[in-house]
Amino acid sequence: MTLKIIAAVCVLITSALSSAAFAADSKEKLQTEIEAVINDMAGRWAANTWTTIPKDLWDTKEPMPMYLAEEQPGWLIGWDQVNGYFDPKRAGFMQAANYEASNVQVRTIAPDLAVATWNIYWQMKLRPTEAIGEKLRASGIFRKTAAGWKFIHYGESPKSPSVYIEELYHDRVSPDFRKRVDDMKGGRPSP
Repeated sequence: MTLKIIAAVCVLITSALSSAAFAADSKEKLQTEIEAVINDMAGRWAANTWTTIPKDLWDTKEPMPMYLAEEQPGWLIGWDQVNGYFDPKRAGFMQAANYEASNVQVRTIAPDLAVATWNIYWQMKLRPTEAIGEKLRASGIFRKTAAGWKFIHYGESPKSPSVYIEELYHDRVSPDFRKRVDDMKGGRPSP
């Protein structure tokens, strides 16, 4: 009887370890797949093929897609508004763009749904203005389809003016001064 109990315990432990390894692999796979969609979108902005984003990277069967671009006054809801934002007729105003995603965090919220948050370093040059850049936050909801993960919801979140000002002041501190302050002991510069 003791051998049967030991065998059963071994099976349970092996099963639990196998499930944990599968869960870790699944989480890593989800992370990789969602990052690939976000990076594909970033690449389309850089290649100036961003007009293809809704058709290729969104679940076109989604009845009510939601999109919030940082520069828009409100949400774009439904295919007419989302497709209108990506209308090729608007493509002429964009001279160049760069969308760098970082710090992507992903988790499942249902078997076929995942949510992600990430940071964006966004640079663009519109005709005829000067090039600009900013740091944003974004979130998206993705649905698993036969063709892979697709957006159904996307939102960019700019930082408040006070956060921008704080970052501006922080970014203007020279590396030499920062090192000097870090080296200070007791509030006085070290000799």
